Amino acid sequence: MTPRIGVFLAPVRDTPDHIALAEELGFASAWVYDSPLLYHDPFATLARAADRTSRIGLGVGVVVPGLRAPVATVAALRTLSSLAPGRVTLAAGAGFTGRFTLGLGPVRLSRLAREIDDIRGLLAGEERIHPEGGRPVRDMPVPGAEGSGAVPLYVSCRGPRAQALARELGDGAMTGILYPGGLASLRAAIGPDIPLVVHAVGSVADEGEPLDSPRLRAAVGPVVAVAFHAFAEQPWRLQGLDPALQERAAAYIAAVTAAYPDRRHQVLHRGHLVELTLPEDEAVVDAATIAALSFTGTAERLRERAEGLARDGVTELAVQPGGDVPSELRRLAAALLP
Repeated sequence: MTPRIGVFLAPVRDTPDHIALAEELGFASAWVYDSPLLYHDPFATLARAADRTSRIGLGVGVVVPGLRAPVATVAALRTLSSLAPGRVTLAAGAGFTGRFTLGLGPVRLSRLAREIDDIRGLLAGEERIHPEGGRPVRDMPVPGAEGSGAVPLYVSCRGPRAQALARELGDGAMTGILYPGGLASLRAAIGPDIPLVVHAVGSVADEGEPLDSPRLRAAVGPVVAVAFHAFAEQPWRLQGLDPALQERAAAYIAAVTAAYPDRRHQVLHRGHLVELTLPEDEAVVDAATIAALSFTGTAERLRERAEGLARDGVTELAVQPGGDVPSELRRLAAALLP
């Protein structure tokens, strides 16, 4: 038994066509990132995808407080749900590149909780207090501007307090595949009832293909680099990792901090999850880090890993393909879908 299999994509010009292909291949869902300084708008991208599809779920993951007001998020969700009734999901989180590219860290969880409550309440037609002026506001679309169908709200929840928030406020939870202590412990923390979506970047290796082949470096090298970006931004992520990896990460952090002292928040995240842009990133992508930090292997190995995720309580695995996206989608579908 495996989880539902979806895809995660960076919202760029060709993403709506890639989502249409994902539906044709049988993927259950298509999620897109929200990072305004890096990508196209996620809601506009999914609106274009809605016109090309009829079945596949459409999700934004994750919106971050401060990037847009809750009233604007609700309007975008009404628009998208009117185009794809019953297919829209929203995940909210404290922020990664959506905040780091601004030179800021993640928001406080109290602010994230307020954001989720505001979006949920406004979608339900309830009043919420607008932060500027303190006046009560209510979503009141004119005829023809209504949404269609409920929009589940998921919570990105790596740490214990965010997991408690997901359990309290979320219709579901989301996290990355690299979770210290194993994803079964996260499932135990959020309880047995809500869906758990796990995000990974991965590729299907041919039998005998080296994990650092040019194709696999193009497909998953950027996620290896992003892991090191995360170590640089949040060194606590190194806790519990292999000592050799910790040593490589410490050297990487020292190198990028020395090389880019004033604009590290810009330089480090350019090309996020799509391309390698720094010489320091090229240096950390090899067979060992691809094996440790991505969802990459032979078709048989990936099916085994997906089955293990299901046993740990994961209900959906959303895999981002890289490099030649259509070709990688076809490879993933052949390996993971029934």
